[in-house]
Amino acid sequence: MKKTASPLDGSTIAKITLARILEMPLEKYIRFMEKKTNGWHPQGGDNHRDLRLPVYGRVVVDASRGRLEFQSADERLVRQYPDDGTVVPKLINTRNELSLHVVRGLLEVQRAFWESGRASDIKPLTMKQFSAMFPHRRLDPSRLSRLVSTLSLQTHNQEIVILRKLFASPRIHFAHRIKEIVAESDAVLTDIEIQDILRKEYRVALSARTICNCRKALGIPNFRERSAAYYPEHISFGNYTALFSRQMRNIPAEAGIYELSASAQVSYPHGASQVIYIGASKNLQRRIASYGSGEIKNRRISDFAHSGTLRLSVRFHLTHRHLEVEKELLTAFKQHYGELPRGNARGGSE
Repeated sequence: MKKTASPLDGSTIAKITLARILEMPLEKYIRFMEKKTNGWHPQGGDNHRDLRLPVYGRVVVDASRGRLEFQSADERLVRQYPDDGTVVPKLINTRNELSLHVVRGLLEVQRAFWESGRASDIKPLTMKQFSAMFPHRRLDPSRLSRLVSTLSLQTHNQEIVILRKLFASPRIHFAHRIKEIVAESDAVLTDIEIQDILRKEYRVALSARTICNCRKALGIPNFRERSAAYYPEHISFGNYTALFSRQMRNIPAEAGIYELSASAQVSYPHGASQVIYIGASKNLQRRIASYGSGEIKNRRISDFAHSGTLRLSVRFHLTHRHLEVEKELLTAFKQHYGELPRGNARGGSE
């Protein structure tokens, strides 16, 4: 019997539509499913787990059996919808099928990371390599790239990981190792000292220039900046993004803390810093985008933004403990510099 070709295999429109569905943020995708399926949900059992969307699910480490288990946040994200003869259910089923396929593959290939929770255990991996290791007839590097940018998993230690981060280049892999060395050291290390530790303890030979580039890739401050840092080592701020720039669109819609900085130093009782505000939000993308609306409610931040001479930038750290970590950073900043950042009138979120 001849197998009937799927409309997804030949229709250009269907392929374009699938690409758009694959890159939908999870909350938008769920609304799309509800609209297109009239709110249909699978029968039997709990439809929703006790997880915070837009997390796709969580990874549970079963040490006694030596295995990893994936638990979806919402059963609709992994089920197959009834075929009503139209292309939409096929597209939804394809995203659900590919999502589950990708998660299972990443649990296998990045097993060391899921078990330890240490970013330094993330193996170097490209989209092309993954597609070859875990083939699927509707999965290619382009579709994979769209999909993993929309999915986050909660680890066994309650951290949230965007799946895109599990596709690390060798430089990012070494950068995580360098970050770990910096965090575990009681002393503030120079790049030459880091180079020596990598060679002696890990048998990795990197030039001082490569170590510098690796640091910059993860936004790890240089020796001088780390000597003056107010925040604890476990906080991993990313690179700076200019406020009002197009790059702000790449900020994830996840919970976390963020830091606004000016292009010039600001005087504080115990020293100078470019930091003018520390904040937290359950949706960093929406919160930070609000600063580009032209109507900044915080007058102190607005004065900096509209000074005409200063440029503002932002960097962030993802964490579901955003409110707790925000308080920790504000306390640390005040202890280090003698007062709160200029934009933090009351020491809390806007």
